[in-house]
Amino acid sequence: MATLAVGIDVGTSSVKAVALKRTSSGFALRSVGQADIRRSEFHPEESPQAIAEAPLRALERVSQDGSFARKPCAFAVSGPRVAPRLFKFPSIPKGEVEQAIRFEAEQIIPFDLAQAALDFVLFDELMEEGKPVMEGLVVAVHREEVDKRFVLLKAAGFDPVVLDIDTLALANAYTETEGVNERETVALVNIGARFTNLSIMNGPHRCFVRDIATGGDMLSRAISEIYGLDLPQAEKRKREASYTPLDDLDGGGAAAGGDFGGETEGFGGETEGFEPIDEGNEEYVLLDNDETGFTSGADTLTGEEGFEASGQTQSGMNAAQRISANRAVLADALGDLISEIQDTFKYYINRRIVPRIDKVRLCGGTAKFPDIQEFFAGQLGVPTDLWNPFARIDVGGVSGKYPPNFLDELGPMMAVATGLAMRSL
Repeated sequence: MATLAVGIDVGTSSVKAVALKRTSSGFALRSVGQADIRRSEFHPEESPQAIAEAPLRALERVSQDGSFARKPCAFAVSGPRVAPRLFKFPSIPKGEVEQAIRFEAEQIIPFDLAQAALDFVLFDELMEEGKPVMEGLVVAVHREEVDKRFVLLKAAGFDPVVLDIDTLALANAYTETEGVNERETVALVNIGARFTNLSIMNGPHRCFVRDIATGGDMLSRAISEIYGLDLPQAEKRKREASYTPLDDLDGGGAAAGGDFGGETEGFGGETEGFEPIDEGNEEYVLLDNDETGFTSGADTLTGEEGFEASGQTQSGMNAAQRISANRAVLADALGDLISEIQDTFKYYINRRIVPRIDKVRLCGGTAKFPDIQEFFAGQLGVPTDLWNPFARIDVGGVSGKYPPNFLDELGPMMAVATGLAMRSL
């Protein structure tokens, strides 16, 4: 089957585009594009019309690359108007499956199917109490959501031909690049600005998905509240902490967990829930890994001056203090997200749909925030690593187009777009 070469991920805060070519050994990267979408909360100087047109302008900037413009592409949607649901019923003849699934969808989809695009995927047949059972995932997307995205892409010069949802595109990228063995359960967590995509892969053929209505914007808000910054300043500082300057990069798209994750059992064992954070007399200082600290004798930083000063010296803070400060911000910002992920894990484990969660792979822009992998591992009790889908794609043909290690830094943001580009026709 032919591989669709282009995937376009239109998020809340940016547009991501990936062009791939299938090779005998897998996939080769042809081009990658990214453009920020200006939003009113972070760009209050912009007019309402400019904000309304911001997604189109971002897409137009990406479409200037000839690898993307007017090429057939796959696109995806997510959020409250996307309804994925697990179904299960006794095995029936293949000719009756579609009708049975539509009947099932009418019972479990929360809006009128006449206003929805509907599709499904069947997992491998199961045996329950000695009888064959069909299991799968049915997805309904409100047509207004599809039409809006389709018109936007056409207006920007793209040729959208395949519709997907973010969570399944995420799973597709992981299956194609990393693979999942039959006895393994992997949770993919793609932290976007307003939504987080959660895909739980139980073996290579079963996938359970969910969109969670919180994401990296909460981290910006926490930074704003803790340090007394306005939202544009807080967003800027979050990005500075997440991405080191290109000249300072020393490579390595896949991050660690290291020994921390290696000894942690999968979710469902004895370790779960939040670890308490000592908020005694500790000074909160938002840090990245190599630029921040605080001056000796400084008071607790609460205002803009102190926050900026905290990024100018590293002589006064040791590694343990840096980690604690970062995790304090993470706990304030992402506590609800952790709870939602925990509840989802428990749901599937308690109903014996999956036996356990063996590992968590983080992606999305927020996944680059310092100490976030260790924070997730500690809260979920599951080994957690950063996932860069480009790490297992041949990038040699385009590496000369970009600054050193640029693709390592950008890769974790590109998981959904990569999965879309890998879609087969």
